[in-house]
Amino acid sequence: MIPIKILLVDDEQDLLLNMETALKGEGYEVITAENGREAIVLARSARPDLVIMDCMMPDMDGITACRHIKEDPVTANINVIFLTAKDMAGDMVEGLDSGAMDYITKPFHYDALFARLRSFQRLYNYQKQLSAMVEFSSAINQLDIQKLVAELLAHLTSIIHVELFSIFLYDEKLKQMALIASNHPYLADTRELVLEIDQTPLMRDVVEQKRVIHITEFSKSAYSVGHREKYRDDYAIGVPLIMGSRLIGVMNLNGNSHGFFNKPDFTFIMLAAEHIASAISNALQYRRIQEMAVTDSLTGVFNRRHFFEQLAAEWERFDRYNSILSVIMADIDFFKKINDTWGHPCGDVVLAQTAKILKSHLRKVDTVARYGGEEFVILLPETSAEEAALVAERMRADIASHAFMWDENRISATISLGVADATEERTTASEFLLRNADQKLYRAKETGRNRVVR
Repeated sequence: MIPIKILLVDDEQDLLLNMETALKGEGYEVITAENGREAIVLARSARPDLVIMDCMMPDMDGITACRHIKEDPVTANINVIFLTAKDMAGDMVEGLDSGAMDYITKPFHYDALFARLRSFQRLYNYQKQLSAMVEFSSAINQLDIQKLVAELLAHLTSIIHVELFSIFLYDEKLKQMALIASNHPYLADTRELVLEIDQTPLMRDVVEQKRVIHITEFSKSAYSVGHREKYRDDYAIGVPLIMGSRLIGVMNLNGNSHGFFNKPDFTFIMLAAEHIASAISNALQYRRIQEMAVTDSLTGVFNRRHFFEQLAAEWERFDRYNSILSVIMADIDFFKKINDTWGHPCGDVVLAQTAKILKSHLRKVDTVARYGGEEFVILLPETSAEEAALVAERMRADIASHAFMWDENRISATISLGVADATEERTTASEFLLRNADQKLYRAKETGRNRVVR
């Protein structure tokens, strides 16, 4: 429950003191005022969530004070309940018209007052959660997937009132769950965690049944498969993340401070899940569009345009900090013969698998791109020509020993590679670096192919 602050306003000192004591005993934060003018000032400065105000007071009555509070943009959203004598109850139409939400007739039983306040508390909590959900939806409206994850880490647990969460994306083709976001200490160092769907029975059932699975005694359930330290308490929820009719992932929740989830909790959990699924889907689509703009569609490595953008950035860094930078140019040997013998679809397979092998030998900071036709270019920051030549040799050996399969036929292929670094003589601009690497590739071709020249 979100605690509320109450402003009590009454000119009867004894009643004011008794009410203050009773409400504080129920856990409410209470401030007091003795007249309408003081109530207006305190409403503006203290910003209470609720004003309980006597209708009849000297100097300024409660109805007039209520109008002032509701007409001020700063205090307009503060709720007001009037206290009124029984013989004035019929006149409370004016009080409600002034902006009050309810009234209580004097004398009253505190049980009746507390019941009204519990009702208000439920409404207040619901309104606050809705407002928070709107802010949450706006915050996670991020096309950058890393910014989206950061917003989830910052806000998700406050929206659905759980201590721990993890979000996995589901790959239907591979039957795998890949972790995308989590605040769980157990998963802090496993951001690239990928699980087979059968390794995680709870998420498997959420995926297959496309419904929320709520477990109140997790340790005794069929889903408890070890790693008990992952769970804060025995309450666990698996929530499907669905976009349209397609399940894109699962959100796992654990650690409810109340020890239970009630109906409003589930309402907001499902509402949050809808927003999260939409945000993730949009971010992934945006990333796919970005990748398509810089990726060669056949081989899956970067395209020539993106390579030159990376080369310009790395050359600027090399030039500014006097660092080292190398380039490898690679070309598949006798590629035309492969196409002429086995056909262009076979050649496409050789190109794609060659690109995959080249990429497997690189670091995250390196860039491999299809330069044109059967030629590839590789950018290696902070790498000398000697180090780059060792990388090139591993690539050459790996491809020479690889079996390219086409229609159950084993096809052999080799590559020639030229290596150059930016510290070589006459390398005064990035285009000279590429030219040097290309000349060494030509020399590798001229001296027998299937070799590295630096």
